[in-house]
Amino acid sequence: MAQSKNKRHQLKHTSSPFFAPSTPRKLVTVSTPGGTSRLVKKEDTQATENKSGVGGAACNLVNAIIGAGIVGIPFAIKETGLVAGVVLVVLCAVLTEKSLRVLVATAKHVDVPSYETLFESTYGSFGFYFISINMLIMAYGGCLSYLTIIKDTLPILLGVENGDVGMERSILTVSTMAVILPISMQRDMADLAKTSQVSVIFQCLMVLVVVLFSPVSSSIEEHGGLEQIASKSIMKSSTIFIGLGVLSFAFVCQHSAFIVAGSLEKPTKKRWARATSTALSLCVILEASIGIAGYLAFLEKTEGDILNNFLSLGGEIKHAANIARGLLCTTMFFVYPMDSFVCRHVLVVLFFRGRRAHEGDDAAVLSRRDRRVALTLVIYFSSLIPALMVDNVGSVLAITGTVAGSCLSYIGPGLIYLAVYGAEFLEKVDQVWGDGTEADDEVEGTDMESAQLLKEQSANATQPSAELSPPSSMQQLVKGISWYLFLIPVWSTIARMGKRKLKLFREKEALKSPHLNRLGKCKPEGGGPGNIPRASSFSGEKKLPILPSIQQGQVLSYGAVPGGNQAIGAAILARKKSDSALSNSKGVEGEEDADIDIPPSWYDFCWAIFFIVFGVIALCAGLVSILMTQ
Repeated sequence: MAQSKNKRHQLKHTSSPFFAPSTPRKLVTVSTPGGTSRLVKKEDTQATENKSGVGGAACNLVNAIIGAGIVGIPFAIKETGLVAGVVLVVLCAVLTEKSLRVLVATAKHVDVPSYETLFESTYGSFGFYFISINMLIMAYGGCLSYLTIIKDTLPILLGVENGDVGMERSILTVSTMAVILPISMQRDMADLAKTSQVSVIFQCLMVLVVVLFSPVSSSIEEHGGLEQIASKSIMKSSTIFIGLGVLSFAFVCQHSAFIVAGSLEKPTKKRWARATSTALSLCVILEASIGIAGYLAFLEKTEGDILNNFLSLGGEIKHAANIARGLLCTTMFFVYPMDSFVCRHVLVVLFFRGRRAHEGDDAAVLSRRDRRVALTLVIYFSSLIPALMVDNVGSVLAITGTVAGSCLSYIGPGLIYLAVYGAEFLEKVDQVWGDGTEADDEVEGTDMESAQLLKEQSANATQPSAELSPPSSMQQLVKGISWYLFLIPVWSTIARMGKRKLKLFREKEALKSPHLNRLGKCKPEGGGPGNIPRASSFSGEKKLPILPSIQQGQVLSYGAVPGGNQAIGAAILARKKSDSALSNSKGVEGEEDADIDIPPSWYDFCWAIFFIVFGVIALCAGLVSILMTQ
């Protein structure tokens, strides 16, 4: 009976070759004995992902951030107040830029290539599926909203009478099939760099039109000058949560961060930081410009879509608003593929089998055209049909976007940082609030005798000296109050769980064969035990890498030595490197070696905790704003 169940289980996983692991293929010309030639499909073991430069990655990030929500920034500033709104725009941009760098740096530290595997390393299968589903919700909601905007905007620009539903649906279907579908069929994110550059240009032109044609000067004069307006609009406590709910999600792009980072040529921390800072700086300029100009022009009459305010003015301003609306509609054709790529990525990691699929190696899995076409069509029609049939899905998308956006953008980065660096966090907590007794029970990279000696030395070092006086009751009271005031028990629980899960994850990964990580890997500061190289992160030396953990004879719970097949394979690959290969890769390897894994400080942990707290506040503010605007 058990054998029949096992057979059915095996058949279930082998009956669909479409989802099974496969090697990419390419067409090659083969000569026949008769002197003719023909095209034959052969395995392409050298298939690689197309890459883009810092500029292309920055444009992709801008395209992922600035969508239809930019026309709602003036309304958000009206609800928060002019001064508070501008401060929140800058704050949200800083938080987004920081979270993007934290996510990629943490992934390099753990040596994983995607958001979902990063969460899996510390939160197990629950973390993997939790992040994957949130990414799918966020991206699918974006696809649906972009098609809805095209359906509402493009027919008007083409002169279609209001209420002609059949013509609106026909225009949406034909236009998206002609433009969106071919762009979405591309395999790699780097292939979207050119269309993203065009989209960024159109977005800049749209903001420029709004700024130039907004009646700012007349509005300021009518209301007593800029100083008078600013003094009355510093912060509106009664409606600030509505504005915060909009602004906190104006820069959400973390669901596509790893796909964009992986498409970057030489994805070092420095180059990724250049891409994120460039993208977020441009986004701040655009969103602050349209927000300030739109609010100052219409003040308390500012609508949720600033372009609607221009329709009542008439004349040249109305024509300018139509031009801006046309530019916005055009950008939707180029923004849609960004979220379509994220949806496709999630479907790959959830439904396809094999290590490449699980780790999100879309280039390898989607090198087969049938897979790429099938998934793209599924995503396209699943978003097109609701857009054609339903006129308003804003409420549902707002709720799902708020929940998914807060989890991905703020709560997720904070949780993952605390979990990955759990051991370091617990050590720092013990130094401040503990008595030195909460030392690590395990010392990685040492044998049992050495670990015992280190624990004894640590215990002796933390014993209070006879000359030192015990802490006063006031000090103990301050420690006790601050312990609960700063929610240290909550953060310590997260760190302790992450520390345990990460250890098990690394032991399992050590048993796997060497595998390239598209993001690269960090080197521990100063090197040291446990720095076992992977196939993608060699220093370029000819000598065989030393594996100190193996020499010390430590055995993991799975019956393998630390590093496992990865360490052995990495050592063999390092020895086989030729001088020519070394000279050709100096540029890439040199910059990769610049990624030093610096130990976290209290400053970094405070950022992580702030991310979590701000994410919870943003989630509540978003839900409040939805309920209050219904």
